[in-house]
Amino acid sequence: MRLCVKCLILGALFTGALGVPSALESQTLEQPEGWKTRAERFVAMPPGFHITTTPSVLFFHPEARAEGEFTVTSEGFLFRGDSPNTYGLFVGGRDLDGDAATWTSFEIGHDGTWVVRVRRAADDLETGYYVVDLAGPTPGPVALPGDEMTAKNAISIVAAADHLEFRLNGETVARVPRRELPVDGVVGFRVGSGLNLHLVSLSISSDGGTTEWAPARPDAEEGEEDGA
Repeated sequence: MRLCVKCLILGALFTGALGVPSALESQTLEQPEGWKTRAERFVAMPPGFHITTTPSVLFFHPEARAEGEFTVTSEGFLFRGDSPNTYGLFVGGRDLDGDAATWTSFEIGHDGTWVVRVRRAADDLETGYYVVDLAGPTPGPVALPGDEMTAKNAISIVAAADHLEFRLNGETVARVPRRELPVDGVVGFRVGSGLNLHLVSLSISSDGGTTEWAPARPDAEEGEEDGA
C-alpha cells in the first residue's frame, strides 16, 4: 500500500510567522538531498523543513539511524488549523520502502493531545499491516496556536535499556516497555494529513555524540553542518 502527498509552500507564512530571513525569499526550495518519503515530495527551508500534507506520510533520511540507548529530539512550529490529525517523531523504522514497514511514533495534534503509536507488519490481515495506539490520545503540555499563527513544540523519544520515554516540551508524559517494540532503525517524522508545519530540527544523541539532520540556516557559523 503506497501513500501519496503534495507538499505546498506557503511563503507568506514562512517570512511572517516564523521570522525567516528575507534572503530566503528568493531561495529555490527543493526536496532535501538524500531524504525520502513514503509519498511524493517535501522541501528544505533552512533552518529545517516545511511540510504541508494531504494523506499521512513519513519523512526520513535512510542514514539517520539510532540503535541501543539514544535520544531523538525535534523542535517545530505547528501552524494554526483544524486538522484532527497528528505529527511527531518515529523511531525503529524498518522496511520503509515496502508494505511491511514498522516503526514506533510519538505524535501531537491541534486538540492538545499526544499519542504513542506502533506500526507492525501482519501477514494474516488483508491490509498487510496494523497501527495501534499504544498510549493516548491523552491531553498534555502541547503548545497550540492561539492568537499567534504558530506554536512551538519540542518532542523527544528517549530509548533506555528497558523502556521508551516520551517527552513533550520538557515534560515526560509516558513510559512504555521497550520489549518487542520497533526501536532500533531509521529515525524521522510522521505527519498526518491536513497539517501545516515547520520542523526546525532533528537530532540524534547517544554516547557517541549528537548528530543534527535538519538543514542549517544559510548564515550558520562555519563548521555547523547537518548530518545528511
